[in-house]
Amino acid sequence: MDLSSVDSKRYSAKDFVYMELKKLIISGDLEPSQQINEKALAEKLSISRTPIREALNRIELEELIVRMPNGRIRVAPVSVEEAKEIFTVRSLLEGVVAKEAAMKITSGELGELKFLTELLIRSAEQGDSEKVIFYGDKFHHMLYDVSGNRTVVKILNNMNDHIMRYRSLGPKTSKSRSSAAAEEHLALYKVIEQKDGQQAEILMREHIRNSLEAAVHSIQRHLKLVEKP
Repeated sequence: MDLSSVDSKRYSAKDFVYMELKKLIISGDLEPSQQINEKALAEKLSISRTPIREALNRIELEELIVRMPNGRIRVAPVSVEEAKEIFTVRSLLEGVVAKEAAMKITSGELGELKFLTELLIRSAEQGDSEKVIFYGDKFHHMLYDVSGNRTVVKILNNMNDHIMRYRSLGPKTSKSRSSAAAEEHLALYKVIEQKDGQQAEILMREHIRNSLEAAVHSIQRHLKLVEKP
């Protein structure tokens, strides 16, 4: 990847590397507990090792990577315990968001949400799990905006990288989860269309509990593979 590309011109070298590395970690392309090699990254990104070190320092502060006692760097591991903690908090906060968004949404915003829901359903039908995750994220963030609850949204945004990392595990490893997630968003859209805030809160919490179950299965599968001799 060459820093002379159009996209990279908008950012400094360290910002470019920071964003690229975070993207690889959150998407799972760099797997949990995988060792990160500075030299290999420098060659892959066609950049010196200095901005890579600076980017890694920033990502370490965000707890997405860990530095081992021997100085080596690995992607932060995943655990069932951490997933449960994150999704418990997320279910409570996003339940509030869904409830408030359902009561405040305008007809124009409802049209946008319907369009996102249709894209989600179509992506699931086509078996495109990456697009299911992408449009699902757009759906949730639109509810953040519509809710107008700045305090809740601020907390969710601070958790977002870790939320997305775990959210991507289920659909990425399970086509059935992609389809179920799309159906859950459709059900959410329908109650929001009816401005039923109470039911929107209930369905959002159920959706996140289901996402947690899928993530837990994926974590357990990953840990079994890691433990194999």
